[in-house]
Amino acid sequence: MVSNNRDRPDAPPACDPHGDIGVEAGGTGDGLGENAATLATGTPGVLQGSYTMILQDEDGQVQETHSISAGLDYSGVGPEHALLQATGRVKYVSASDDESLAALEELCEAEGILTALETSHAYAYAKKWSQENPGKRVLIGNSGRGDKDMPTLTRYPARIRTYAST
Repeated sequence: MVSNNRDRPDAPPACDPHGDIGVEAGGTGDGLGENAATLATGTPGVLQGSYTMILQDEDGQVQETHSISAGLDYSGVGPEHALLQATGRVKYVSASDDESLAALEELCEAEGILTALETSHAYAYAKKWSQENPGKRVLIGNSGRGDKDMPTLTRYPARIRTYAST
């Protein structure tokens, strides 16, 4: 990072608690079983010995989740994330499977970077955020390697478009 405040980012979307914005897996919809956006759609409960936000039914039974990213496809969230959301320190949003795939494709085409599907959720939201906040800087912690996601990615056809004009 640059040492003076003028060059610091205005918003760091990330998959970790060090940012101001965390991006969850929005999957294919808002219903139980359609996403893994625990902080957006979950309720308080206990999972694996931790009191946190979890995706559960009205009887407290943990429900299946969906995300194109295996690393985000989980019914719970670490209690630290739940606390950061509850205290307002971090804002959590979600990006859908389609938005994440489009962001990954654009990143590959524009920068030659094949990032992990987990991180492509952050890129998807960062693009939205940047359009709403022109001239602001964004920092994304690019984690993971996309080559591990190739078996998943081969099931989805490329959108075949040029992103330079968007």
